[in-house]
Amino acid sequence: MKAETVEILALFDRDVRYLIPIFQRNYKWNLNEHWGPLWSDVRNVAEDILDIGEGPDLGEHFLGAVVCEQKLSFGRDAQAVSVIDGQQRLMTLQLLLAGAHRVCAARGLADAEFLRGLIENKPVVVKDRPPHRFKVWPNVADRAGFQAALDEGPGTSRPEQAVRFFAELVDKWLEQGDLDDPLDDADNTPGERMDALVTALTRHLKLVKIDLEANDNAQVIFETLNARGERLTDADLIRNDLFRQADDEGLDVEKLHDQYWRPFDDDRWSVTIAHGRHQRERIHMFVNHWLSMRLLTEIPAAAIFRYFKDFVRHTGSKANEVAADLHGYGLVFDSFDRFPENSLEWWFFRRINEMDLITVYPVLLWLFGKVEQLPADNRRRALTAIESWLVRRLVGRDTTRGYGSLFVDLLKAAGSGPPADADARIVQLLASKSADVDRWPSDEAFRHTVLNTNVYKLKQTRLKMVLEAIEQKLCEGGRAEKIALGHNLWIEHLLPQTWSTVPEWALPPDVADPTAAAQHRDHLLHTLGNLTLTTSKLDIELSNRPWSEKVAQLRQSVLQLNATFGDNGAETWNEDTIRMRGNSLTDLMINIWPGPDQMLTQVTNRL
Repeated sequence: MKAETVEILALFDRDVRYLIPIFQRNYKWNLNEHWGPLWSDVRNVAEDILDIGEGPDLGEHFLGAVVCEQKLSFGRDAQAVSVIDGQQRLMTLQLLLAGAHRVCAARGLADAEFLRGLIENKPVVVKDRPPHRFKVWPNVADRAGFQAALDEGPGTSRPEQAVRFFAELVDKWLEQGDLDDPLDDADNTPGERMDALVTALTRHLKLVKIDLEANDNAQVIFETLNARGERLTDADLIRNDLFRQADDEGLDVEKLHDQYWRPFDDDRWSVTIAHGRHQRERIHMFVNHWLSMRLLTEIPAAAIFRYFKDFVRHTGSKANEVAADLHGYGLVFDSFDRFPENSLEWWFFRRINEMDLITVYPVLLWLFGKVEQLPADNRRRALTAIESWLVRRLVGRDTTRGYGSLFVDLLKAAGSGPPADADARIVQLLASKSADVDRWPSDEAFRHTVLNTNVYKLKQTRLKMVLEAIEQKLCEGGRAEKIALGHNLWIEHLLPQTWSTVPEWALPPDVADPTAAAQHRDHLLHTLGNLTLTTSKLDIELSNRPWSEKVAQLRQSVLQLNATFGDNGAETWNEDTIRMRGNSLTDLMINIWPGPDQMLTQVTNRL
């Protein structure tokens, strides 16, 4: 390769077409991190030119590097250059030049035509070929927005926003100077200031231009350059690798992009999703789950590109096959957010997301990807079994270590026979687990957990999730109006947490062993039988009032969880009523989340 430091003028002061391949990532630069700092640097150089003129004392700005690969050109065509790396810089420079040109043209300044010549090729070169007009030609995802930006479009694409941003600041600077610098009183005319700005842009912004030679491996160089600095995501690298492979196979890469990859260019795939302490782009998480499903192994989040290349190499898959598979399962992944409200699937994904258990997603991709082979009722049975296994363990505060390998085992079991019977194999595998790290609690064990475990130590939103599920079960059959989703719900202790300091909640005077009785009461205090939901936080004073007053307030709630308090003459709330309510809630929870014996009975005939 050959490297040299060049001015911006040297890049654009000729008929040239910098072609950004489709496998490059889309335009990502933004105002705060890129446009604003770039404008500040250019403006500072321009102001130095006005103050001290060009000379050895004038500072310059280094933009970084671009890596180019010369393409064959014919006749009077502009020189074609493939941009291997640095497309974000080249596009931004063109957008800055376009913003400055827009201001020049509006003000009738002489620099307008010069700037146009840095953006567009000569008409004799363009002829009737619109793609040959601009000196930078983005990949297909950015093309429309970039062309609209240079044609002064009013749209909201990122390139159009950038041109408007630069044009506004250039225009303001020409008129007012640097408002943050009291010594800059804008004595120079707008024309003089524009001359200084154009000189700063074209002569004093520098790049290292690296031209690849015949024996250089463009892909290796691309990955090495992006291993440092503002690193590309693994999803970006996968896109690059996939479309390079397609190009090597002689496929129509733009057609392949339009057919399979274009949905992944939508902003929703770049949304950052939190998982524990980590945050990943949505597309990164999807590809991670897809690879785990395909390779039947856990994929470290930081290594998906390496596993992707291993997958393609070991399977010998063609680029169009991989793209089609990603596209298909991308649609499946998208469907997880679109189930009808209150459907079994809707509640399943709501609870999975609340529990932050993304390791189950490879199994879910498989289950929902077999929609034509796995009957809906069987798939729902598999979901019910998985949810029951997870929630029963959650209530018991069992460890989540090993969940990744467990769900890989589920994947293997699901795919080990006819897809129609995958639910039976999933139920059978979960029911066979007996160790503390993976057991599916039986009804008896689950009841003991509900009656004796301090569930108040759970994350509050997850505890609300459990109580909300019970509330929804109580509302089935139209017996009551369901609470609105997202309602601000509060967890309330029926026996107050400060019971020992409130006379109305003191232990009975005839208790044989006050110390043991107090310990027993404290043991039951944070169990599920003593907890409920309220639609507004009870005042502390009311919460500590006698049961007869507190229950009257609770029964005014629209929630069915509180509708029967005080029935059948129950005028007290104590250890016995807590356990009675705990048993009652357990019955409802077993109905919501059936245990291994009940689930095995449902699939026995197909095992």
